[in-house]
Amino acid sequence: MLPLRDIVVFPHIIVPLFVGREKSIRALEEVMKNDALIILATQKNASDDDPSPDSIYETGTLASVLQLLKLPDGTVKVLVEGLERARVQKYSDRSDYYEATALRSPTPMPPRSRRRRWRVRWCPTSRAM
Repeated sequence: MLPLRDIVVFPHIIVPLFVGREKSIRALEEVMKNDALIILATQKNASDDDPSPDSIYETGTLASVLQLLKLPDGTVKVLVEGLERARVQKYSDRSDYYEATALRSPTPMPPRSRRRRWRVRWCPTSRAM
């Protein structure tokens, strides 16, 4: 589990993140070691350096770590790809990094007729002059 400050990662998006919190770095190292997925969830207060589970949103994104690069200043640059939405069910009692159990929650699609109307309404048109 990686609590994020001031960013929401959505499914099917690739985004670079700079991670400096020791707990978050340990979580990323564990993910890389086990070739596992990670839950990315935004914390409610960005200035909180050690957020409790209650101060992290329950809904996040299940993501895969594509690349991890340790920088000279001790921070980590990580490239993640959001895969699908997930809802945190419970946190473990680990103190060295955040660990949580989550359920995948597929992104709901609007009914077909509403999707078509939205596409028609928002598609830009090009006109020859």
